[in-house]
Order: sequence, then C-alpha cells, then structure tokens
Amino acid sequence: MDQKGYLMSGLTFLLIIPVFLLMAVFVDMVHTGSETQSLGVQSDVTFYTAKDIEGNIPILTEKILQKTTDNVVKTGIPLTDSRNAIKSSLQEEMNQLSERYGNSGNINVTCRIWSVNPTSDPFKIEVNSTVYVQKGNVAHNEHISQNVSIIDSNYPIQDPLPFIKCKNYGKMTNTSTKICYGSSLASLLKVKHLKNANIYENATSPLFIKKCPYDPYINHGKSLHFVVLKNCIDNGYFHESSDGSCFLCRLEGKAVCYHYGFETFIVPSNSSDSRLMYAPCSIEHVIFDDYPYSGKGIVYYSNKSNYFKLFLDNGHRQKYGLPKY
Repeated sequence: MDQKGYLMSGLTFLLIIPVFLLMAVFVDMVHTGSETQSLGVQSDVTFYTAKDIEGNIPILTEKILQKTTDNVVKTGIPLTDSRNAIKSSLQEEMNQLSERYGNSGNINVTCRIWSVNPTSDPFKIEVNSTVYVQKGNVAHNEHISQNVSIIDSNYPIQDPLPFIKCKNYGKMTNTSTKICYGSSLASLLKVKHLKNANIYENATSPLFIKKCPYDPYINHGKSLHFVVLKNCIDNGYFHESSDGSCFLCRLEGKAVCYHYGFETFIVPSNSSDSRLMYAPCSIEHVIFDDYPYSGKGIVYYSNKSNYFKLFLDNGHRQKYGLPKY
C-alpha cells in the first residue's frame, strides 16, 4: 500500500472515533433518561398514594365515630377509654387500607395512628398520624395532624350522653331528630331528690349533634318574642360550652370534663300551667351532672292553650341573652 493509502486509513479512523463517542454518549443519555423517568414515575406514585391515604383518614374516622356512638346509644354502656378505642379501630381500618394498596401496586404503605384527642373546637377531634409510602428507590414519610368534624351531615352522630345516663331509669325512644325521654329523665331526677322533677315527663332533646348557627348566643334572647331561641330549640342545636363535656368524654358517660365542650337544652313537655316557677335547670350537662341545680322558668313560646318553658339559672340566662331574675 502506498503512502496515500496509509494516510486515508488514518484519516478514516480519526473520523470514526467521534462517531463511536457520540454513540456512547447517546446510549448513556438514553439509559440516564430511562432511570430519571422511572424515578419520576415512582415519585408520583408515592406522592399521590400518600395523599390518598391522608384523605381517607378523616372519612374513616367519621365512619368509626358514627359506628362507635351508635353502639353506645344502643347499649347505654359507656366506653372506658374513648380515645384509645377510636384510635385502635382507626388503626385497624388504616392497616387494611394500606394492605390493599400494597397488594395492588407493589407499594410498601404504612399508616401509624398516634393519638385521637379533643380540640379547641368542640365540634372536631384531632387525629395525629404518620404516613409512609415506598415504591422502588423513592419513599415519602409525613407526620400529619388533622381536625375531623363530628357534625358532617354525611355521617351524622348522635348524642350518646342521655342514653348512658338514663339507661336504668325507663324506656327512651327517638324520632328522626329528637330523643324522647318518656318517664326516664323524671325518674332520674327524682332519685336525686330534685323538686318539680315531674316537669321532665316526656321531655325531649336533640338526637344528632349540630352546631348552632346563631352566634353570638345572646341573640337567642334578644330576638323579638324569643324567635331565635325557639328556632334553635326546634332545630335541635348544640352550643359551645366551657362547662359541658367534650364529645370524647360524652362517650365515657361524663356530663362535665376539663376539655372545652358543648351543651344543649333539654326541653320539658309543654304545659297549660304557666305558674310553675322553679325546676331542674334545662341545660343537659347540669341535669346529668352529679350535682344538678334548679333554674327559674321562662316562657319562650305559647299558643294560648299551652306554655313552652325552659328553666335556666342566671349564668345561662346571661349566656343566651335572656333576662335575669
């Protein structure tokens, strides 16, 4: 081969080297891109799975609260530790949900429920948890604190306290909106040696926990002819209270507790006698407390033949904007 042939071969070799280098770079880019895309998919899966688990916690909590309360109402037996009971039930539900995710998508999912507590809003409870999701080389770990409503219309929750307190004093019934005490409440008050307990024969109170929209509460008594107070009673609303028990303590049969809670009216049956002046106070936590006291009667509505009364102490009269005595 002459000198020109050697020269051409050398040039050809030098030209081929960049081609191989470019091919190597391209292959590496494709491999890196595939890995990046795979990590991106894994990251999306872990993130959205974690958010889905997080979103299920309030829903499952509300279902458990409703089921737990329904059982207490049915049996009249209080829980010994409502926080732990609800926490354990919720943990069981979250374990089952996590297992379903793991089986369907080859994902490692765990949700640890740490605590269930009252909050500064008595119509909510706090659930603290940790959600962990892992797929491949990507993991998501998040500590979560959520306030769960007890007044969601999708999962209405009954007031358990009257059913616990009156269990041994006679038959109680309920309509779709009200608890009807029959003779049970009057019997309970007679055992406590309270005067005029008979006024609570066939008394009623709200069945489901609903937050009163008439805020500030003094509007109840300041309205013309007590129309706001009557609407509140007719609709069965509950009111925030520093004296009434919180929801979790109600499940344990406590009328009062050191948490911020709520209260409602227990309404005596209407009467044709407007003269009765004093009877046990018509506030639920007062009646069901170990040391109930009396209040003075106030007619909030009459239809000429019957009088509708509440019996309230001065403290509650002031709270609801009613005249003191």
